[in-house]
Amino acid sequence: MSEEFGVRKKPFADVWGDTVDLKHLAIAMIIGILISLSCYILGLNYLQSHFPQLPANLMTAYALLIGISGCLFSAIISANLFKPKRILNENDFSEADRNAVLDELNIDREREAEELKTVGPKIVKEMKDLQIYDLFAKKSVDHKVGE
Repeated sequence: MSEEFGVRKKPFADVWGDTVDLKHLAIAMIIGILISLSCYILGLNYLQSHFPQLPANLMTAYALLIGISGCLFSAIISANLFKPKRILNENDFSEADRNAVLDELNIDREREAEELKTVGPKIVKEMKDLQIYDLFAKKSVDHKVGE
């Protein structure tokens, strides 16, 4: 429907668990190839002209390190050129929303409540700090009240 109004959706891909714009990915790959290969070739030429006494395998190893530093440099450039596209919406969720997520994940709340009785105080404190302790422990309280 958005294509009808002249707005095209950008093609996205999932790369190592992150969503990326395919156009930006291609440009970043080209930047990476150009910079790292240039650094390798220039580094090899510099080493050959300024340090001719170095053994050939050591010279190529140093040139490879220079090429790898070019990879890091190109990654910094690409990261600055192409900012993340994801939008994080943090909303307060109601108890019903949390319960719906637990139901969707097929989490056995009674079993989780029983397991909470065996965990250490450090884990309980962390769960309380994250405001998820009551989500699991409440079932055992409700269960005891209903008995």
